[in-house]
Amino acid sequence: MQIKVRTLTGKEIELDIEADYKVSKIKERVEEKEGIPPAQQRLIYGGKQVCVYPSLGSDKSVGTMADDKTAAEYQLEGGATLHLVLALRGGRA
Repeated sequence: MQIKVRTLTGKEIELDIEADYKVSKIKERVEEKEGIPPAQQRLIYGGKQVCVYPSLGSDKSVGTMADDKTAAEYQLEGGATLHLVLALRGGRA
C-alpha cells in the first residue's frame, strides 16, 4: 500500500509499505528518502497520540507511534498520511 509522510515544512514523501511493516521499518524508509536518522523521527497518525510510555505508570496515549508496532496495528490504509516531527535533544517533555 502507498502512504504519505508529511514533514513540518509541508513536504510529502510517498512510501510503499506492507501492513506487516513495523514503524521502525517505515522510519528506515523515510531515512532512505530524506536522510533523517530513525532515532530523530517521531511519526504521528491521524493527529492522535498513539504511543504508550509504560514508564509513566499510565496506559494513556501520550506520544508518537511506537517503533515495535505494525502498520496494521495502527490500522493504516492506503492513502494514509503520517506526520513527521523531529525529536528534540534533552529528553521528552
